[in-house]
Amino acid sequence: MKLFNDLKIERKRDVITEERSMHEVLFYGVEFDFDVGRIREAILSSKAEEKKAFLRGVYLGCGIISTPPSYHLELRFEKEEELKIVSLILSQFKVRHHSTTERIYIKGRENIKDFLYLIKAYNAYMELEEDLVKRSVSNIANRLANFEYANLKRQANSASEDVKKIKALIERGDIDNLDEDLKEIAFLRLEFPFLSLREIAEKTKGRFTKQEVYYRLRKIASYGKQK
Repeated sequence: MKLFNDLKIERKRDVITEERSMHEVLFYGVEFDFDVGRIREAILSSKAEEKKAFLRGVYLGCGIISTPPSYHLELRFEKEEELKIVSLILSQFKVRHHSTTERIYIKGRENIKDFLYLIKAYNAYMELEEDLVKRSVSNIANRLANFEYANLKRQANSASEDVKKIKALIERGDIDNLDEDLKEIAFLRLEFPFLSLREIAEKTKGRFTKQEVYYRLRKIASYGKQK
């Protein structure tokens, strides 16, 4: 508002509203044509905090943000000269951006966060951080679920093959030719086809380790292949 007073831009009244710790100034019945050159000179010669306040107003007036699949902030302008003023200020604050004749784009989560922090849009900044955390947690959960599913599928397929070969031994009458430790593991696998190797080892009350169960099942499988 100080900027408009300094430039002697007349207006009937100013309305100030507060939302999310940011201020928006609305002008009604402006009775003075804006001199973009004078405004440009006044803005560029102003203090850093005043430039940040100006950028806040620009963002409130013509800014939008989109979230993933791509992080994207856009400022839209009717006049190219206005766009150039904003682009120059962003460059002074080292905010990475690119522009066309009508729009300024800030792409990438970190670049958008830098801009929001610069204009003190702390709520929007934190919402962006929270969105990132939620998406990261969701992605991790999905990867873990997919890994667990793949692991269970491999385990089920392996158990199914074990059971088929043990049944083949029984049908041929060869099961009694196995050593007692192999027979014990074979019958445990038949009784508990969906247990993991570790859980089968626990059923032996410590007499066999997971690795020893695996070794014996592979040995049983080799006998089961024989005709």
